Amino acid sequence: PQLAVEVADLIKTVVQESGGHYSSPLGVVDLTIALHYVFNSPEDQLVWDVGHQAYAHKILTGRRDVFHTLRIKDGIGGYLRREESKHDVFGAGHASTAISASLGIAEARKLTQQEGHVVAIIGDGALTGGLAYEGLNNLGFKQMNLTVVLNDNHMSISPTIGSFSTYLTRVVSDPLYNRIRDDIWKATGLLPLGTKAVRNFLRRLEEGLKGLITPGLIFEELGLRYFGPINGHDYDSMISVFRNVKDMPSPTLVHVLTT
Repeated sequence: PQLAVEVADLIKTVVQESGGHYSSPLGVVDLTIALHYVFNSPEDQLVWDVGHQAYAHKILTGRRDVFHTLRIKDGIGGYLRREESKHDVFGAGHASTAISASLGIAEARKLTQQEGHVVAIIGDGALTGGLAYEGLNNLGFKQMNLTVVLNDNHMSISPTIGSFSTYLTRVVSDPLYNRIRDDIWKATGLLPLGTKAVRNFLRRLEEGLKGLITPGLIFEELGLRYFGPINGHDYDSMISVFRNVKDMPSPTLVHVLTT
């Protein structure tokens, strides 16, 4: 859309003049617009891992007119700063921190009974850090209503599998699919005999299907529902999946290819 073109052009112009990161903020423009289209910041809190992913986020949250001061004394920061905007939830600097920070934020919001969703956006490079894996492990254990968006801009996790994988992602994130899935699960509990065997069969069937056509089994084993990989420049796909995972009670990971 025209908005994406304008945001990308502004990033190019400013970075050429004042310096800063170039390719990673450009690759994430479409993803950022899709996130802000579905989630209502700051009520829904977007936690960015390392700030240079968030140039488009800064532009979309009221700093377009001052973006030319990026990385200039008394201007806006190259990283996220909480004192700069209520939309900058976490002062990201070092990589691999977003998932753990998001989990802490989600826990605090739960204790204070605040509405809204928490989303952690982390790159594939940052995901290799130990703190990121610690966050995933804790998130899977806590089973918080939190979404992790994997911004895969180097395809270092896995390549896309094709159109059927994209179709499956949209199907299994659909609320109707999940209601039917839950109803079948509950119905098997009413069987007089063989409940455990039937449920084990259903679980193996679903996991086997996912294992054949999706690369996210490791995340599923950690306790997160995995969706992807999806095209990070396809607005329909991103918006559809983000809307579907927003209301899921358990943690989800959406794998987005932004190359």
